[in-house]
Amino acid sequence: MRYFIKLFLLFILVSCNQGEKELASQNIDYYQFQLVNLAKYDIPATIYLPDASAGIGTSFKPLIEHEVGGYKWRIKVGRYFVIDIEDFGDFIYLFEEKKKEILTNKVYKTNIINEDKSILVYQQTLKEDIGLKKNKTFHIYAVVKIDNIFYQITNTEKGNTRKEIDFMFKSIKSIKKINE
Repeated sequence: MRYFIKLFLLFILVSCNQGEKELASQNIDYYQFQLVNLAKYDIPATIYLPDASAGIGTSFKPLIEHEVGGYKWRIKVGRYFVIDIEDFGDFIYLFEEKKKEILTNKVYKTNIINEDKSILVYQQTLKEDIGLKKNKTFHIYAVVKIDNIFYQITNTEKGNTRKEIDFMFKSIKSIKKINE
């Protein structure tokens, strides 16, 4: 019995240590974020979304648009934080194909700022200067696998500021499957 108790306590100690190591390895502060459960929108996961204190024009309550039975979602937290999610089923090469498409774009010069597993943060600039004031935009592209389904996550086509993209990056990194 004594051996069992020692083994049990050792197991708990190691488990707690693993959880702390996982959080420390991410090294992301979710101070200005709120946890949102996506299960009622047919995605069995949670996500941290920026709250009103983030300073990027976010609102207190996120708006999640989804047609029941559909395969697309739009998450809006204010005017500028907008991410689109699309269900791509079991398409395993989604990230690699989209990355190749982004890098070989004939209209934009693309500069990859950050690539973290299946999240790509990049900057696009028009290859030809046509006199636009805002010629540089920031974008994010990610693929998240939940229950053997690949979800593509992007910001809007018009792009965002670097600060807004950094908040989107943190949100996408926070997506966790709900363990039932």
